[in-house]
Amino acid sequence: MTLRMSSIIGEALNFGGRRLELIARVAWLPVLLLLIVDMATTFAYLSVIAGKTITFADVNSMLQAKQYFAKYAQQGWATKPAGMAVIAAVNMALSIILLSSFMAPLIRYAGLGERPGPGLFRMPFGPDQLRFIIAGFASALFVLVIAVLPAAGAGFYVTKYIVAAMSQTMASFPDPDSLHTIEIVTSGQAILDRGSAWIYDLALPLAAAAPFALLIWILAILHFHPKNRPNAGEGGNIILRALVVLLIAGALVGSFYASLRFSAMQSMTQSAETANLENFSGTAVNAMLIFAAVSLILVGYLNLRLFAWPGVAVCRRSLALGSTLQVTRGWNLIRLPVIIGLIGLFLTTAVIAINAIILPMVLSTLNVLFQATETSTRLVNSGAKAEWVLPLFVWIWNFFKIAVNFLWTFFSYGVIAALYGRLYRESAQSV
Repeated sequence: MTLRMSSIIGEALNFGGRRLELIARVAWLPVLLLLIVDMATTFAYLSVIAGKTITFADVNSMLQAKQYFAKYAQQGWATKPAGMAVIAAVNMALSIILLSSFMAPLIRYAGLGERPGPGLFRMPFGPDQLRFIIAGFASALFVLVIAVLPAAGAGFYVTKYIVAAMSQTMASFPDPDSLHTIEIVTSGQAILDRGSAWIYDLALPLAAAAPFALLIWILAILHFHPKNRPNAGEGGNIILRALVVLLIAGALVGSFYASLRFSAMQSMTQSAETANLENFSGTAVNAMLIFAAVSLILVGYLNLRLFAWPGVAVCRRSLALGSTLQVTRGWNLIRLPVIIGLIGLFLTTAVIAINAIILPMVLSTLNVLFQATETSTRLVNSGAKAEWVLPLFVWIWNFFKIAVNFLWTFFSYGVIAALYGRLYRESAQSV
């Protein structure tokens, strides 16, 4: 079974466009409630941070409330973590329930052709929605337990021990001909002076991360076995496959590490724990970033393997994995992220174009109509403009912007549901 990228992308976009009316009917109420939940969550956060109830009487707009939250969020989590955590948990629970209420029927429609029930005010929640939530959470928790926690735990302790070792003080004799000239320096500075910093800066973190890197290599070798690749023949050259996989995996880990290190160096601030290592920079950072790079590869692999599970669970009405893993068998592991990436790129580019190009063009046309209407009212009112013209056009403009973005939201959710539905059918065909 080979994922046909152009066919899958085309079907997903076609479903979002052709079924837009149905998608809007099914999703408008939950999406509206999602926006209200988001608004309420922002004000709840601000209220916890400020220690008093914050409402629209205290801010000029929702945008300003969001800006205040972005500015003071770190302070809130630092001073009142319990209250912030409760709000975050409630927001997540409500958002997931609302999202599942319309995504589950849309996925079944896209995957099985089962049309959602009639009615304009719909927000169902039952076994299908529970399966969608459980499969999504189960895959995320599986990835967390299998990939993230072991590597994160090892990375934490390796970093801790390296930092502790480098922070130890020791006597140094800068003048080899005189034992009376003594300096007290950290082990890190002494190692740096001897030119052996690379051992702790790179070699030890690499050695500690080696078991996880080995796991990635073995998984990749097994994944690209000839039996998982159509028309690959029997047996294959395992040495060549292992070498190619090693080079690709090494390049991925290296690129992830380089990106993470660049970001860390841009934003890292010196902490009290590493204050003694300011001349021995990179030891703790390298250890953490190497583990992070390896963990990201594992997380990405497992997430891709389980990506189709929510759709399969909803359409099969079973939480059994079934043929979920067949969707990313062999080279499909590469094709699926390309499909997801291209769909995501299209949706992101389109929403930017709508708000940055199309809406301003519409506004220009609306301004012409506004000026024409205002001029007409002056002609019939002896040169005095009607007071209702400006408020009317302001309301028309705001309503139009909101409606366009709502429609695009419905289209985007429809595309995602169609992708899940198509992946279910791909998995069913592979049985």
